[in-house]
Amino acid sequence: MTEAVLSVDVSSPAGEVLRLFAQYPVHHLPVVDGTKVIGMLISADLLKLEAFLPKHGADALAYLNQRIRIETLMRKPPITIRCDQPVEAGAQLMAAHGIHALPVTDAGDNLIGIITTTDIMHAVLYPERRGDAHDGAEVDPASVPVRVSPTQMDQALRAAAQAASADSDEAGISRALLHAHARLRVLENVLKCADRYLRAGQDEHLHAVLVKAIDQARSNEEPAPAPGAL
Repeated sequence: MTEAVLSVDVSSPAGEVLRLFAQYPVHHLPVVDGTKVIGMLISADLLKLEAFLPKHGADALAYLNQRIRIETLMRKPPITIRCDQPVEAGAQLMAAHGIHALPVTDAGDNLIGIITTTDIMHAVLYPERRGDAHDGAEVDPASVPVRVSPTQMDQALRAAAQAASADSDEAGISRALLHAHARLRVLENVLKCADRYLRAGQDEHLHAVLVKAIDQARSNEEPAPAPGAL
């Protein structure tokens, strides 16, 4: 989770919501009463304010502050997750409710962080960066990264294909290399889709493309070529 979470107090004027979304690169804004989470705002909720904006001349922020309360804009009750729950539970909540962020709370419903789809994708794509990646176990020397040039990789793959086809791969090393390379292609496709999805502001079409890529990775399939898709 991100611990330095931006939030807005329910007693703040409505114009504060506009200021926060404009000033900070966030799409989700927990609404708090003191420190307790009582609602959630997303950047798309700002579209609701258009109906209340003055048509001629009046100061927009002053107009909103006089007529709109944050409590009427926020989504409630908030969908949150406790800090001691697993990441999988957060992913399930997001999928079930069609949302992209969850305020993280302690046992007293106090806001202590936020977790987003971006955080979960990073946890899936880069598990070695998680603090519990090895649970204190010793690192297997075979898992230490070895630098291989593109030319060396091509040569190794050709040799592996020849060994596998000639049935001279008694230890299964060639087949393992070919399988690992195929899996790498699938995961690289997931990474490419995730990067496009995040850079494009979480576009719905790219979301569908990303979900399909993740499903392919889970089902151990190679990515089907899609001209122009990536």
